[in-house]
Amino acid sequence: MERVLADVLRDQRNLGNKGDGNWKAVAYSTATQILSKRFGVHLMADNVKNRFKLWRTWYGIVSDILSQSKFDWDSTKYMITVENEIAWNEHVKSHEEVKRFRFKVIPNWDDIVDLCAKDRATGLGAENALDADDIMSKETNEEEAIHSVIFYLEGSSSVTRKNIHPSKSGEKEGMISSMKEVAESLKEFVEVTKKKMENKKKMEIKEAQEVVHEVVSELDNIPNSNGALPHRTIDWLTENLIKFAIIKALPLDEKEDYISSFMP
Repeated sequence: MERVLADVLRDQRNLGNKGDGNWKAVAYSTATQILSKRFGVHLMADNVKNRFKLWRTWYGIVSDILSQSKFDWDSTKYMITVENEIAWNEHVKSHEEVKRFRFKVIPNWDDIVDLCAKDRATGLGAENALDADDIMSKETNEEEAIHSVIFYLEGSSSVTRKNIHPSKSGEKEGMISSMKEVAESLKEFVEVTKKKMENKKKMEIKEAQEVVHEVVSELDNIPNSNGALPHRTIDWLTENLIKFAIIKALPLDEKEDYISSFMP
């Protein structure tokens, strides 16, 4: 979903729908419509706006970290690499908000750089420290709920719990952040799949009712279709729609003979 959102925003940028550091309303509405239709979910413009704001915050924090000489970016693992843990711990002391980014996996980092770097360079639309703290605080508040989702999906055995609670606090926070993203994706997938299955079932029932109604109407036009024959015929034709199509195409005086000849 984030890849699609990034592609849509790039298209909107090329169309000139990004102003001075902020996207125009048409960009948000277009992204909302495309994502909602593509993934079968109901999104609002604020969902897209808040997600991009989060990307911009991530970019600001991570780019600041990478500006330090002892930190780098692993383009294979999509996370920050640290040559010296002591240097990292020293950096965290004066930048508490970056702690969770030690093991945070950001698969769409290239998209974030592409869409946010210019804003950062010009200072337009950049989040201030208060905004960043607010966003990071909201992420923290969601972690407990996400844990519940993970436990539900993975099971509550002691082995599972042990595996998702690393001993190092920094590693734990990185795992929590990664699991949060996985849990969000899984939750959306489950909701979309459930909705599709419900809609499919409703369509199947509706289609079956329409077929039965059409078969009964057709049999009403065939002479001598009374007694037990209509019930057997209805059952046979609803299970053999090709036979039913043939009967509908035959002249009226040949329909009864066809049924008598081919129905078991």
